[in-house]
Amino acid sequence: MAEQDFPILLAGQSLTWLPAPLLGRATSLLLRRMCRANPRLLKNLTAEKPSVVLIEPTDLPHRFVLRFGGAPPALQVVQSRPENVDAGVKGPLAALIAMLEGRLDGDALFFNRTIIVTGDSEKIVTLRNLVDREGLDVMAVATGTFGPFERLVRTAAYAIERHLTAVHNRMAAMHEGLHAERHERPVSSAAPDMRDLNARMARLEAKGRKVERVS
Repeated sequence: MAEQDFPILLAGQSLTWLPAPLLGRATSLLLRRMCRANPRLLKNLTAEKPSVVLIEPTDLPHRFVLRFGGAPPALQVVQSRPENVDAGVKGPLAALIAMLEGRLDGDALFFNRTIIVTGDSEKIVTLRNLVDREGLDVMAVATGTFGPFERLVRTAAYAIERHLTAVHNRMAAMHEGLHAERHERPVSSAAPDMRDLNARMARLEAKGRKVERVS
C-alpha cells in the first residue's frame, strides 16, 4: 500500500478491540489535535449553529456523537443513539475516513448508498463542506501524538497494515476458491456414492439370505 493511504485495516482492528472509555479519550484527543492543527476548521465549526451528529461506522462495534456549533467541537463514544441527534451518517470506516480527508466525493458516496444520511441532511452537507476545505490528514494527526516517535510509529503502522492486507487477500482468495468449487461441483456428485452403498447393502443382504438357506 502507498504510505499516503490511511491504514484502514489496522485502524479497524484497533478500534474494535479498544474499550469504549479508552477509545473515547483517544478520539477526543485526536479531535483536539486536529482542531489545533487546523485553526480555521475550529473557528468555522464553532461559528455554526449547535448541532449533534451521530456517526456510525458499520464495521465497528462503536458509535460516535459529534457536537459542534456555539462551542468547540466535542466527540463522544456512545452505546446507543441519543434522543437529541440532529442528523446521522452511517457507512464503512474506510468511506467515512476518505470523506473526512476529502479523498472521495461525498456526493457520490451518498448517491450510491455507500454512506447513508438520516435526519437533517443539511447538517451533514455543512460539516462535509467545512472539512473538505482543510485537506485533513487523519494519519498525520494520529501519529503526531507520539511526538519524536512519530516517524517510527508511522513506519510500524504501515508495516502492520501491509501484513494485514496480505492476510486479508489470502483469506479472500481462499473463500472465493471454495465458493467456486462448490458451484462447479455437480449437484448429483453424491449420487454415485449412494448407489455404491446401496449395492453393497444388497450384496450383504444376499449373502445373509444364502447363509440362512445353507444353515
